[in-house]
Amino acid sequence: MSLLPPRPQRVADVDTLPQGFELVVLMVAEKPSIAEALAAALGGGQATKRVGVAPRSPVHEYSGSFRGQPAQFKVTATAGHIYSLDFGKEFNDWQKHGPEDLFHAPVVSCYDGRARLPEHLAAEATGCQALVLWLDCDREGENICFEVMRNALPAMDRCSVTFPEAYRGCVFRAKFSSLAAVDLQQAMLALGVPNQNESDSVDARQEIDLRLGVAFSRLQTQYFRQHFAAHLGSLARTVTYGPCQMPTLWFCVHRHCQIEKYVPVPFWRLQTTVRVSSAQSDSAAPSEAAEFRAEASCGRFWKEPDATSMLRRAQIAAETHVRSVRRSSTMWSRPLPLNTVAMLRKASEQIGISPGDTMHCAEQLYLKGILSYPRTETNQYPPNFDIAALADKLQTADAPWADTAARAVSSSTPPRDDGVDHGDHPPITPVKLATRSQCKDEATWELYKMVCLHFFATISPDCVVREAEATFEFDGVQFVARSVRSPADAFTWCTVVGAALPMEGAVDIGELEEGAKLEVMRTWLSEHATEPPPYLSESDLLGLMEEHGIGTDASMAQHITNVLKRGYVWLDECSRRLVPAAMGLALAHAYTLVDPGLVLPTVRASIENECACVAKGDASKADVVARVLRIFERKFQHFRLHISQVPVMLAYAFAQEQGRICEASGEAAQHWEKAVKVTAAMSLQDLLHRRDVAALEMEKEDTDLQTSSAADDDSLLAVIARVHQNLEELGFVPSDEHGDAADNAGEGEPPAKRPRRAFVPDPGKTALANFHEFCSRVGITKKAISTSPSTVAATPGFQCTICLVTADGEEHEYKSIDVHSKKKAAEHDA
Repeated sequence: MSLLPPRPQRVADVDTLPQGFELVVLMVAEKPSIAEALAAALGGGQATKRVGVAPRSPVHEYSGSFRGQPAQFKVTATAGHIYSLDFGKEFNDWQKHGPEDLFHAPVVSCYDGRARLPEHLAAEATGCQALVLWLDCDREGENICFEVMRNALPAMDRCSVTFPEAYRGCVFRAKFSSLAAVDLQQAMLALGVPNQNESDSVDARQEIDLRLGVAFSRLQTQYFRQHFAAHLGSLARTVTYGPCQMPTLWFCVHRHCQIEKYVPVPFWRLQTTVRVSSAQSDSAAPSEAAEFRAEASCGRFWKEPDATSMLRRAQIAAETHVRSVRRSSTMWSRPLPLNTVAMLRKASEQIGISPGDTMHCAEQLYLKGILSYPRTETNQYPPNFDIAALADKLQTADAPWADTAARAVSSSTPPRDDGVDHGDHPPITPVKLATRSQCKDEATWELYKMVCLHFFATISPDCVVREAEATFEFDGVQFVARSVRSPADAFTWCTVVGAALPMEGAVDIGELEEGAKLEVMRTWLSEHATEPPPYLSESDLLGLMEEHGIGTDASMAQHITNVLKRGYVWLDECSRRLVPAAMGLALAHAYTLVDPGLVLPTVRASIENECACVAKGDASKADVVARVLRIFERKFQHFRLHISQVPVMLAYAFAQEQGRICEASGEAAQHWEKAVKVTAAMSLQDLLHRRDVAALEMEKEDTDLQTSSAADDDSLLAVIARVHQNLEELGFVPSDEHGDAADNAGEGEPPAKRPRRAFVPDPGKTALANFHEFCSRVGITKKAISTSPSTVAATPGFQCTICLVTADGEEHEYKSIDVHSKKKAAEHDA
């Protein structure tokens, strides 16, 4: 059901307005700094500023014309999203509703009352005939458009005038990619309408992520606190699940498992060093040092006897002749224009800035009008993009790239035409020349320089690499020598970005001639071993996320930041490589054992594809949300029955980290090894092939995920007891000091069915404090102490009554035996 008000019944067309009628137009940006830039660019320097209802969103006002009519303009802003999605207060009470209820619980829109944005927008919209939305031009911005309309439309004057080309007769949408005045002025002349489908796709993703994330996180946290707080202590406090963070983590764990299971394979290389004969004519000899190395053309030898046999044959020769020389050229193409993922990857590789920090720096540069909009998938300049004008802006004598800019412009090289225009924003480019002081900090300045140099690289000549290969034989054993050269004095895009020019081989083999005589200096075998792949770098991970469809250009950096903040992986600052931590390994392995669909990228990619279908208008929000939740509710019930894998994997991971694995931890070790083996064996290429059919696979009634009936209490207790045994074998013995982790544990078993431990009061605490501690330990969720007149007729005075509610909802009432003459003494009797 739409939250927007109905259309008015009678309105006048804008073309029929009486002469002298002045429109009032409200324009809303996504941030106050953008609103200020708009007022400056469109107000002709005449805009005034005042305070509005929202304390942090001032209002800029100026006079002008709109759609051929005189108009008064008001420009203000939100601060990103106005609303967030959450469950109602009742369903945020862990005691009233279990996590399984969250799949069908009503969700509500919440907002920060201190910001007062709904009231602010309604107040400023009052009496306005037109609304122009200047939110960021992506799906999130489109969603904020409808949040603004939700508050502005009911207050607007929609009966005075209508604009036939506008949404609901009064709403316009501006599309812009930079805050340069000329770009904002052009956007004002080409207004469109907001996109309901793109907004709905954001709503769909938000609801899916909220329900899945909170349901699985609450289930795990309740289960850990209730049953394993004494064993796992602080490890059991909060264990989160995120539909995007888990596939992001899985890529790191997958690489870790490949490294862990890797078995090096020995191999041998047959190599020789030869020299061009001193008797060789000058025309047949290279101009460089005449000694060079070659290798047997068959490549690696996987069996040592074969390599040794070849060595014996080759060692006989003292000289040989060049049989053939092959020369070729390879083009190293100039880079494509920058999109978001490419920018994040380059920043991590070249200047050592994390994806999250890169996005923050890029956004600050955008808000200052220095950089174009930093969230885009497009890597092709639009036909009307004025490359020459931008290059001219950036050419100044004191710029770090002054010489580079001049040479790039003089080369007259057009940008590549094989990029992709996704229809969102143009590629990321500088908008104007900026100084170090304007960029504020060193990281932002380095990012700005990187973007500028990349822009010049896209219009610089390609790098032509000369390759050569010569072959010769020793007693039937063929050898090959290779060389790679590039013109050292040529200006190419590699010169612009400082990329190392390719150089291979001590001699330029291309200068050799067929038949040239070679003297054999030495022939030998070298032994090597294959090596595992390295851990994923931030750049590698971003590439995999983009390839497998995990997140969007706007959210990928945040997903990586989340797995780092939650301690699931840690970053090697020197190599920028991501190594899974114990918690990350435990969660990924547990999900793999219970239901790989909870962690594999294919399932998340299918959800992203479903949301993309909503954005394109090919599917409805309601259908997509219902379908995904139906599938994951089945997964949730299956996970609930097998959740015991999670604490076992968690304990094993931390025991392994602390070097406490022993033979006694056999069952846990078997589960761990199985998860490692399954994960390492998965092929990323196969997952890519499955991505397109993942949605269909999710729909299948997988017999492994069917839950015919819930297990009874006795079987659940047996599972818990077995897990306790596994934890104790790993060195996680019960400890009373962590008993308070059971606070707010949510759903619990009745005290009679829960394993009991003796409670020893702390002599350093008051009796009342020990009582509250005891309630926490045994799962009492509510407690009340009251005094009342004694019911014992022969003994007048006061008695104390204690009311307790256990985790299963049962109420218990206890009265003190003693009767006290004073109320205070009765309370002390508790």
